[in-house]
Amino acid sequence: MTATASWTQQSGRVEPYVSVQEVLSSASAAAIDFSNLIENGSAAVQNRALYELIVRASAMADRYTMGQYGTLNATSNTENGRYRPNRLGQIVVNPHFTPIIAVTDFKSGYGPGNGLWDIEVTADTCSIEREQFIMTYTSSIGLISGPLTISGGYWAPDKELFCQWTYINGYANSFTSSQVTAGSTTITLNDTTGVIAGQNLFIWDGVNDEYVTVSSISGNTLTLANPVLFTHGTGVNVSALPADVKQAVIHFVIGLVKQRGQGGIVISETGEPVATTPKAQNSMEDFLLAYDLLHPFRVVWSRS
Repeated sequence: MTATASWTQQSGRVEPYVSVQEVLSSASAAAIDFSNLIENGSAAVQNRALYELIVRASAMADRYTMGQYGTLNATSNTENGRYRPNRLGQIVVNPHFTPIIAVTDFKSGYGPGNGLWDIEVTADTCSIEREQFIMTYTSSIGLISGPLTISGGYWAPDKELFCQWTYINGYANSFTSSQVTAGSTTITLNDTTGVIAGQNLFIWDGVNDEYVTVSSISGNTLTLANPVLFTHGTGVNVSALPADVKQAVIHFVIGLVKQRGQGGIVISETGEPVATTPKAQNSMEDFLLAYDLLHPFRVVWSRS
């Protein structure tokens, strides 16, 4: 028998933060030639190479903001720790990753494994704040039967408890898995982790960008409060991610292309393409712009 770390069982996702079309249509990237990332490759090969750069650029945004294990993508994570209820009978948990969207499970007890008891998570027992959540108890919670069959409470102020919780955190971020026709009230995504009823999402589709409000969720299909205004194809990004994070990822992509030292053709003010050397391309400027945009999203984990 072995014991495994609960945090390794998270349902993580590898979802890029921008689409290939978003990069190609970006004014920030307009001066970069993406048609020869792979020498003599077809258009499909170039787009695939650009997609791989986007995935790596998105990972760079994750590492800078959330550390080596986290992601800005909405994920469901299971974590554990030892806590002492405060004098008000509250267990205040600061999980590793934020923002917190929902708490789906909470256990506490005198030890790990069989020593944990399920605590019902409801609006009456769990208060969710942006960077922490607070678990409280009712009169029926925390009662255990000792060796003399005398019931006693294990959830007492300053009594150390083993705790384990599962929560959803981050920003909903996915892509359409099929075409959405103008006037439709449903959208099907690759993944709906982090999407909740009543939430506003943004469809990032160039001149057809639009906000939508989620009415309900069934599997990977969203029902919207109002029909979409435009037709959207497959692979269009639908996200709650702040726009400056997406802009930072585009800067990372530009920097990675410039860093290659080839294929980074710049269009001059007169409209003529000018080949630049690796030194002239100065990829570091784009990296710094990206880090500046991401700085407000850096998470410093602590526990109280």
